[in-house]
Amino acid sequence: MADDPKSAPQQPSPQTTQPAQPSQAQPDAGHIPMSEEMDSAKWTLPPVVPVVIALLAIVIIVGVVAYMNRPTPSATGSIIKVLSVDEQGNTMVAVHLKFDNQTERPLWIKHISSAVETPDGKKLNDDAAPASDIKRYLQAFPELAQDQIDSLQEEQKVAPRGSHAGMTIFSYPIDKKTFDGRKSLSVRVEFYDRAPMVLKQ
Repeated sequence: MADDPKSAPQQPSPQTTQPAQPSQAQPDAGHIPMSEEMDSAKWTLPPVVPVVIALLAIVIIVGVVAYMNRPTPSATGSIIKVLSVDEQGNTMVAVHLKFDNQTERPLWIKHISSAVETPDGKKLNDDAAPASDIKRYLQAFPELAQDQIDSLQEEQKVAPRGSHAGMTIFSYPIDKKTFDGRKSLSVRVEFYDRAPMVLKQ
């Protein structure tokens, strides 16, 4: 039996389909083209002159604050006399000091010490003799009693803006000749709640 051409299923003719052209997508905030980021740099960078002025202003402010808060000395003064005597290979030294309280409050002496640098560069330290022993030392070594003045002692009060003079005694394990040829002598006076005073000769 012959096939009926009319009853045969119709095969769809192949159609040439063109792929859909993607639409031009608009860039979102996270994917800005580099050309758009870089082309406006001259408008987004701050001008140079205001930046320089701001930096100078900051430097000036910091300098003024540092100057106003700089540490100021509690007291200033000098070593006005040094007397020494040999004591069996050691040297007893009487040091006369004069200093001024630079504050508006009284100063209280906390501790007194000294340091001597010998001709060969060796440094020796000693604490001041107790005030109760100074009279005995002056009796035993009259050479130290020349132009005697009141002794300095711990817990002593120095009046606000006042001047004060006093002496104290130290001992070093060197002979008098070595002490007399010293490179330097310094006395450190420490105060309660204030910067120490260091006097050098």
